[in-house]
Amino acid sequence: MFLSMRDKLRGAFQRAGSYLKSRWQKLRDQPDLSVPAVDTAIKVDTLELKPPRKFDAQLREVAALEHSAEPLSGQTHSRSCLPMIGSWFSRRRDYLVYTPADYVEGEPLPVVVVLHGCRQTDDDIRAISGFDAIAERERFIVVYPFVTCYLSLRNKNCWAWWMKQHIQAGSGEVEDIGRIIKQVQEEFSVDPKRIHITGLSSGAGMTVAALVAHGSLFASGASVAGVAYDETARAVKTVSFLSVHYRSLGLILKRMGDQITLNGHGRLAPLLVIQSEADETVPLQTGLNLRDSWLAFKEINPAEVTMLADKTRGINWQYQHYGQFGTDKSVDFLTVDQLSHGWIGGLPGSYSDSRGPNISEVIWLYFDK
Repeated sequence: MFLSMRDKLRGAFQRAGSYLKSRWQKLRDQPDLSVPAVDTAIKVDTLELKPPRKFDAQLREVAALEHSAEPLSGQTHSRSCLPMIGSWFSRRRDYLVYTPADYVEGEPLPVVVVLHGCRQTDDDIRAISGFDAIAERERFIVVYPFVTCYLSLRNKNCWAWWMKQHIQAGSGEVEDIGRIIKQVQEEFSVDPKRIHITGLSSGAGMTVAALVAHGSLFASGASVAGVAYDETARAVKTVSFLSVHYRSLGLILKRMGDQITLNGHGRLAPLLVIQSEADETVPLQTGLNLRDSWLAFKEINPAEVTMLADKTRGINWQYQHYGQFGTDKSVDFLTVDQLSHGWIGGLPGSYSDSRGPNISEVIWLYFDK
């Protein structure tokens, strides 16, 4: 009996999935920093399976959209969240809220929280992402927290995604983000089942931390050039003479599990990981590790993947979907080539490149599915 190439590929992926699952189970109980990260990247370039046809068409359509140049008539609200009493690491956090022009008190709307990266402000990420225009068209609220102030040594305006005191519920920056969302819920009409979060670079790292620390709060999240939960600061390349270093997958899974069990009510929201293969600050392997931590925690077989690929504004991109489409047990992974560290398909501004798919539109499509 002769097997087709597709059947051979399917069998190979199934065997790879079984092997990786057994490896993940063994690694869960090995919290050893000296253990190198397991490269669970799976090559799917030749896989012929496709995502659901409707999503396939929508994804291609929104990826090619240009940012709207129409003047916006919604309202911008400047707010602050005061430090939490009794917490040494909590600080005052300023934030912006954008409500669409037809916002009506009493009608609950979705919320998208957008976190800036290092050397950026809330105004910067707002300018390059173009989420206000999408919110105006699709009718949702956008919240832009600003790290505002901090005591520890770090690059300017970085969220402290590598510091334990800032990524655990009840403490520091991740708790302040949760409190900002609570304030927004108290002042505006918010659908509690449709709160989403995304961010760039250090904002993506803090997005991941928020999804883990406040598991039941978010419907879904998206990371743009982000890192796995509780990853070492060496997972990104900030200086040329230091090599990149990762924690073991087993340790990451253990710490995710500890935090989610304590504070996340056992839930981990679906995640879209967006990564450039040419990013020299946050290497491709860093994004792969984040993807694989979500796959392992949700016990999704990496062989259960569908894929589509395209080229937009001169940039090749590939979209991979793992698990059960449209459910909590899923992980999505978008990669692009050529582009350096920053917001992909964005508007002019710091850490933004207009080339490639419009990831702001892709992120909203993912959130709204």
